[in-house]
Amino acid sequence: MTEEKTISDRNIREINEAGKIANFFGFKPINPPRLEKQDFECVKGFDQSSHPAEKAALLRIYFEEKMMALPQPNMFYCERPFLGSRERKKTGRLESSLISLGSSKSVCECLAIQTGVAILNAIGYKNLEVQINSIGDKDSGNEFQKKLNGFMRKKGCDNSQTECPRPIDFLSETSRLHFKEVLEFLEIINIPYQINHNLIGDLDIGSETIFSVINTDTNLPAQAGEEMAFGFRFNRLAKKIGCKKDLPCVVLNISAKPKKRLKKVKAKISKPSFYLVQFGPEAKLKSFIILNELHKAGVNVIHAIAKDKLGGQIGVAETSEVPYIILIGQKEALENSVIIRNNATRSQEIVLISDLAERVKKLI
Repeated sequence: MTEEKTISDRNIREINEAGKIANFFGFKPINPPRLEKQDFECVKGFDQSSHPAEKAALLRIYFEEKMMALPQPNMFYCERPFLGSRERKKTGRLESSLISLGSSKSVCECLAIQTGVAILNAIGYKNLEVQINSIGDKDSGNEFQKKLNGFMRKKGCDNSQTECPRPIDFLSETSRLHFKEVLEFLEIINIPYQINHNLIGDLDIGSETIFSVINTDTNLPAQAGEEMAFGFRFNRLAKKIGCKKDLPCVVLNISAKPKKRLKKVKAKISKPSFYLVQFGPEAKLKSFIILNELHKAGVNVIHAIAKDKLGGQIGVAETSEVPYIILIGQKEALENSVIIRNNATRSQEIVLISDLAERVKKLI
């Protein structure tokens, strides 16, 4: 029987630059679960290229450690391969995972992509492009697979990719909206992207978005086109390995050779100075820009971008003992500004998002 652990038992003593960036964007660095025999057994028939045993282990600790009782999503960063893996760690490479468990919202993919790109930028990769696709929810994926199988039986191997069914043509309205939200995020954050209709991933466990981060540096032809990270939703895995119901999950696996040595530092938790509160669709999108500005400024911030209700965010912000609340609503989003509120004096000021990095540096 597995020894019961708590999330605090997975705290790590040291983190590198990648871990620091992940922590800033809300992915808590942890020691990942050790892979057990049961993790391998329950995914025997699955495509092993997507490391299903690691995902099974993550689902196992989610339920064993009662993470469902915590605010969702649960977001973690860890190095891989996990202990007990049958893979060997690749020498001289950053091999790590960004994981979100427990939320079906598109913000989870957005945060994973934003954080992954920030990490790759920090280790020396500046010219990146996201290739992205959607296979939709369970019904969308099943319909696409049915059409694809029929097409292959009819055409065999003698077909062009332009004739092949495309998964996005079978998306339900909910899945279409989900995909649209992720694309809007990529546009507002100015991350180059293209829809790759051939990016399908593992149809057995995958759902909604699949995304790949590609190096596009043409100054280094040998590296141009190299995949730096690959991510997808695996909402369908939980039920397939014996859980009572599906669990919404996102993973982004990074595999890249850092262009500089990643030094490790003590994983001390410094007290955040700001709490970012957002409400409204436009404000949520602009929040990703704000996070980038705060990251540039080198300040610590708590955020709840996955939350929609204003009251709950304000309540947590006021009890979190942060000196300042940064607030953006629909009006501020349209004006590309934020409100900075001093929690002690209740005074507040309006600051343009473009000036935010410089302003917050003066406040701390």
